[in-house]
Amino acid sequence: MKSDVSRAAYYKWLSRKPSNREVENEAILRDIHLLYQQVDDIYGYRRIALTIKRQRKEKNQAVVNEKRIYRLMQVSGLKSVIRRKRKPYRKSPARHVAEHVLNRAFASEKPNEK
Repeated sequence: MKSDVSRAAYYKWLSRKPSNREVENEAILRDIHLLYQQVDDIYGYRRIALTIKRQRKEKNQAVVNEKRIYRLMQVSGLKSVIRRKRKPYRKSPARHVAEHVLNRAFASEKPNEK
């Protein structure tokens, strides 16, 4: 299958210098991966966006949009782990109640007596 890209254009593309946007995306992605590992894959893009915004404000860097973080996480395949909620325990009424035969007299004189 032949592509429509010329050989010269392909080799020019190989030796190109990455744009400022690509360099910035790589830096943001490193921060995302680091945070994602620290929280054991629990945070989704919203919490990661909040944390990264807070970190970048402290370092006096430009604030990153939530959609950009969402897009970068999708590209790198990062997803939050969804924990299932437990169903609440409901106490059920006793259907069969055994007779109180022992009357708390648990001691016996010989084996198999009670």
